[in-house]
Amino acid sequence: MAIVKQPSVYGVVELNHIAAVKTGEIKAQFPLNTTDFASTPAENGMLLIVDEVIEDIKKPTGITNYVYLHASVEKDYEGKGRKHFSVKPGEFLPKLLKLKRGDTFETNSFEYDTATYANYVAITAAINSTTVYGIPSTSGYIRIVASPGGTEAVTLKVVKGVTLPNGELGLKFVVDKG
Repeated sequence: MAIVKQPSVYGVVELNHIAAVKTGEIKAQFPLNTTDFASTPAENGMLLIVDEVIEDIKKPTGITNYVYLHASVEKDYEGKGRKHFSVKPGEFLPKLLKLKRGDTFETNSFEYDTATYANYVAITAAINSTTVYGIPSTSGYIRIVASPGGTEAVTLKVVKGVTLPNGELGLKFVVDKG
């Protein structure tokens, strides 16, 4: 049993329909927590939490945290492509979007347990016969599971496997609970 992360370098997100873009339910005024992001950056497509009291962005501490979708505008000064973009503490403020039921997006910022799904192909094959879910994880990545625990503040359903704009394989998600 091992946890496998999908992105080859850093996560990429493609917004299909996110209500927060129109409603303005966007958090872009808080920095990343320097402890949570000391060794790993924030990647687009991650599910992160906003601490309004301390005024910073953190990784979830559990599935009951209300999470926002990280979707910062890519800064690509070297022409390396979207998969080489991430946000590190002190660089600039990340943009987080509030998720609502029915929102759709595509990303490769997910992880899965090989005890449940052997690989990406197994996840996409399972979609054809059953509902596959995404839930928050303490890494910030979306955890792919066969069924949610029931106490999650946000749950996603996997719609299908996709090819992202940078050519990498990803998944399309619809927000089931948010």
